[in-house]
Amino acid sequence: ANKLAQGDTFLVKIPSIVNINEVSGWFGTTKMKFFKFGNGLAGIVGIDAKQKTGNYKLAINFLDNYRIEKEINVAKRNFPVTELAFTPELEEKGYNATSVVETIATKDGVALKNALATSSPAAYFNKPFIYPLKKIKDVGAFGNIRKSGEIALQHLGVDLEATTGTTVFAINDGVVRFSQELTTYGKTLIIDHGMGIFSLYLHFNEFKVSKDQKVKRGETIALSGNTGYSIAPHLHFSVRANGASVDPLKFIELLTNL
Repeated sequence: ANKLAQGDTFLVKIPSIVNINEVSGWFGTTKMKFFKFGNGLAGIVGIDAKQKTGNYKLAINFLDNYRIEKEINVAKRNFPVTELAFTPELEEKGYNATSVVETIATKDGVALKNALATSSPAAYFNKPFIYPLKKIKDVGAFGNIRKSGEIALQHLGVDLEATTGTTVFAINDGVVRFSQELTTYGKTLIIDHGMGIFSLYLHFNEFKVSKDQKVKRGETIALSGNTGYSIAPHLHFSVRANGASVDPLKFIELLTNL
């Protein structure tokens, strides 16, 4: 793609004639990481939902001083604004806009940040990514801005329809870096797929894997639920690529045919 938008994933594919040690690249100030995939190499850069818009320089360097340069535009994405809603049941448990924001800032968000701080330098995966559910129905769009008065939170994942007890699958091979129940995010699991790529799953009813466990693509990792700040049973699903929060459904769609 020559034009990207906030939340997109940028993919560079290089044919098999190139050795992985003979190539390096940058997208703006982000160093690209290349990995062997299929008959060639691939490099992924996440375009964060809050990425500054404008033109970015892509530079791919090969041996013998051969270099490819392109200018890639990142456009603004218009995210919808929705209500940061609370049911009477959630209010009885002490959930409100202020408590949710404070918990994310001081506890839940800190726990996730620590879990996402280190990724395997090598890719655990060598196959395309898959969806975490057999049936995909988006019931909470990526990037939407949820407001309550002056308080606003950006939804950096997608909510997928799933009744309590629905089987959730690992989207690719990896290692479980986090498996814990949090106040706002509920029962939360994070898988490190290597190369700075993580998948995050929130509001589980039951874990089927534990921290530090290796998981395979398509393996059952949990059962969906309604834990934490959740209006109704569903699966919140997120992907981080090199620290960037990207649209997880677009990420999988792009990498399905890699």
